[in-house]
Amino acid sequence: MTTNDPNPRCGILYIDDEEKALKYFRMAFSEKFEIFTANSGREGLEILRRESSRIGVVISDQRMPEMLGAEVLGIVREEFPSVIRIITTAYSDLESAIQAVNKGYIYQYVVKPWEIRDLGMVLQRAADYFRVLTERNELLALKMATLQRILCSDRVKWLLLSSASWEPAARGIFRRALLAAIQALPLDPAFLASPAARNFDIGSLIRSELAGAADVAPALNALKGSHATPEAAWEALSAALAARHGLTAGKGGGFSLAATGAASGGALHKDLFGLLLGNVSGEAPLRFFEFLYALAASGSAATAAIADVTVQAPSEASEDAVIDALAAKFSAWDISRL
Repeated sequence: MTTNDPNPRCGILYIDDEEKALKYFRMAFSEKFEIFTANSGREGLEILRRESSRIGVVISDQRMPEMLGAEVLGIVREEFPSVIRIITTAYSDLESAIQAVNKGYIYQYVVKPWEIRDLGMVLQRAADYFRVLTERNELLALKMATLQRILCSDRVKWLLLSSASWEPAARGIFRRALLAAIQALPLDPAFLASPAARNFDIGSLIRSELAGAADVAPALNALKGSHATPEAAWEALSAALAARHGLTAGKGGGFSLAATGAASGGALHKDLFGLLLGNVSGEAPLRFFEFLYALAASGSAATAAIADVTVQAPSEASEDAVIDALAAKFSAWDISRL
């Protein structure tokens, strides 16, 4: 549940096949929480999928005709792991509720018939816990996005330095290819590879960047004397992506890739932009940059549509233009979608 309201009412979904219980629940807690109710597990899941941005807590009765409460909350955990889950059960079903707790399906169980005061305290603790988890996740997303920006910036600086000793013509082509790659980065940063928690250690980051630079340097130096045409470079790129993503080169004018299988846009983006992001495993990242280099070396601007990515090799590019383009891309990224 996300909202711009600094003090939002936490949405609570109550699932119970007894209409009287749903009525009493609404009467008891509608002033303090935003209440949603459903008389079956199936209906409850439909409401949650539709209103997930407004619901932070799901409470379900255990004994229901179609699905047990534990089953419903198990599905909730799989689809919405951040939602807090509570089960209500009679004393005769207490063992099943305890098993659900042990399996991690639920945050807490409440014995029926419940007292309004006691249940209200449980719901308030659950809402507070959900709010804390949400704030923590937002801070982690911000930290991840900040780290990715640092890594991407350092990689671009290193790429610029790697071509500093090249002859002017090759250096200009290289910068134009690099600018094209930056301009083509998707606006949604969710495609970025999220570093593991242990990789927040600065030493690990430096070692990883050094290893990536060592792997890429020989291939980049080889570009200086490359005379591949855009068409030949495109053919090599599409061949590198075909087996991994089920893609084939488009026919006709221009450059395009068509999905022949269940291609994942996020995985495709990581492969294409690996040179900028430090993810240089496999052939695709270098082939993609080789294609951009061939476009820039051809002397005229060209456009290539790849999935939802469009790249264009500019006619000119200074080092300042490359850095400014990267800063503009970072500013456009919506980190809330991480």
